[in-house]
Amino acid sequence: MLGSRRWIGWALGAVLLLCTGGHVAAADALPDVLVFYREGCNDCHQMDEVLDELQALYPSLVVTHLEESDPGVADLMWSLSAKYGIFPSNYPVIFVGDHGIVGTGLDKELLLRTTVRGCVFRGCESPMARIAEKPFPWVTVATVIAAVFVVAILLMP
Repeated sequence: MLGSRRWIGWALGAVLLLCTGGHVAAADALPDVLVFYREGCNDCHQMDEVLDELQALYPSLVVTHLEESDPGVADLMWSLSAKYGIFPSNYPVIFVGDHGIVGTGLDKELLLRTTVRGCVFRGCESPMARIAEKPFPWVTVATVIAAVFVVAILLMP
């Protein structure tokens, strides 16, 4: 079971933050690490083990997990990906400090550990702080374009 169950309140807070256009009253309510995952993803589970270990070492570390199929989550992930200059080609997609981490591997685990430690000791802004306005609704736009395309094809003689 993913460690995200413990952080359901933080996940709901992140979705609420998304719905309110990124305005939040208390900066300390923002997560230090933002993890986008897919249910049943083995790579996600592997990185969650690393995050669980880091949370045991640093109890003040706030990790938020967001499931990719939840409403608004894909748009948030794509908006953050653009801000971080990464392409989320597989899961998990993790944002922490100045780094966006896609997928798994020893190099990604080491980058996650190093970045989290740097944030714990030197401080970093939350990934959510990079979103100043509501994320562009890429998924909604793509769905509408696909629907118009299908209707146009069906209406052709």
